Amino acid sequence: MARIVVIGGGLIGFATALMVAKQGHDVTILERDPAPPPGTPDEAWDHWERQGVMQFRQPHYLLPQGLRVLEEHLPEMARAIRNAGAIPHTMLSALPPGITDRAPRPDDGKFLTVTARRPVLEQAMAGAAGRLVEVRRGARVSGLLTTRSRQVTGVRLHNNMELLADLVIDAMGRSSPLPVWLDAAGLYEVAERADDAGFTYYSRFFRARPGEAPPAPLTGNLTPFDCYSIRTTPGDSGTWSVTVSIHSQDRALRRLRDERHWTRLVSECPLHAHLIAGGEPVTGVLAAGGTVNRIRAIVRAGVPVATGVLSVGDAWACTNPSLGRGMTLGLMHAAIVAEAVADHVKDPFTLALEYDRLTRQRLLPWYRNTVYLDSQRIAQVAAVIQGRSPSQDVPDLAGAPLRDLAAAMTWDADVFRAFMEMITMLAPPQEIMTRPGLARKITEAAALATAGGRDPWTAPGPTRAEVLKMLS
Repeated sequence: MARIVVIGGGLIGFATALMVAKQGHDVTILERDPAPPPGTPDEAWDHWERQGVMQFRQPHYLLPQGLRVLEEHLPEMARAIRNAGAIPHTMLSALPPGITDRAPRPDDGKFLTVTARRPVLEQAMAGAAGRLVEVRRGARVSGLLTTRSRQVTGVRLHNNMELLADLVIDAMGRSSPLPVWLDAAGLYEVAERADDAGFTYYSRFFRARPGEAPPAPLTGNLTPFDCYSIRTTPGDSGTWSVTVSIHSQDRALRRLRDERHWTRLVSECPLHAHLIAGGEPVTGVLAAGGTVNRIRAIVRAGVPVATGVLSVGDAWACTNPSLGRGMTLGLMHAAIVAEAVADHVKDPFTLALEYDRLTRQRLLPWYRNTVYLDSQRIAQVAAVIQGRSPSQDVPDLAGAPLRDLAAAMTWDADVFRAFMEMITMLAPPQEIMTRPGLARKITEAAALATAGGRDPWTAPGPTRAEVLKMLS
């Protein structure tokens, strides 16, 4: 049995802690925010303060792959989330209107997930994990304990107390100071790359009126327009959110932070207007920006920067939240950490190498795919802002032209499902695009659409010129 300290008592910290605690290890979670989780989901949303979580009341989303991880490794957490009011949701809830084939497929269940607001998710998961691990709230870590052989042996708290550990797991999220701590300890520099994701988000939460159900979606969760996008996120207990995202350098659209302008824009989008008319707002416009795509590595050129310490979730790599992949990536990473710990916890050097190998093999492609999709979208929006036509001739990672995929997925039910598998992280693009016959199906469906004069379906909504006039 090893003594393991997890720094960070958020969603991924609790998930990681519980996975390794199930192996029989002595696990302690150190969470700097002092307030314990409230007793009910509603109290969590209304009153729980989590200063250490920047996006605590921003929209969050659990993709089907994330639910798979929970049900496989932490079924008690999946049950706790459902008991807290999380509702089932399928990623096929709103097929593009151009698809006439509405027949279900035998494996459509793989697109099912559950949704809830972030405070509700965290309250439920904390309750499930707290029975198996020790949680110290209000415990602020100020640095690491290390040896001359670059082994991390514990942490130093803000009150100069020391806590020894065989393994320290960094679950402090995207603002993790681990590189600073390693540098202060005189260890090798962590390899890091960070790029501004380029998006700003304006979100509002809504609740169904008494006796009414939440309005049904008329399009997918993420809908791109020419210079903005709208994401709709179903929540728990009759709640949902609507988010308008813009290019972070688009100063003209920053006025959408004003509730009047935000409401006017969404009201002018025919497939989204009912989402704000069919409920009562429970927040104003919540702004979020400054998001980055950032990745860190504790192994450089085959040599660990330090042993006895691992990073998980956003502390390893954080991505732009518009695709909703962060929570799922974090849960997948927690399972990787648990697997490496199970096999190598007594050998810190091998543990670091195996953790790095599994992370690169299973998660790095998804990180790169997310950054790639971000870069394509931000380039399209920038072109519109500059008055240019966005190019659609950039190939995706599997080699199929995006213009063909975009055309085919809005008219063909099977291509749409393949696309959703990529977006929801059920299968990587390389695997999907090498399936027998799929590439040909995409090409043929796109050719038929072009021959019939059918452009890829796009959601109706104001153009940039119309938005600018609206905001003037």
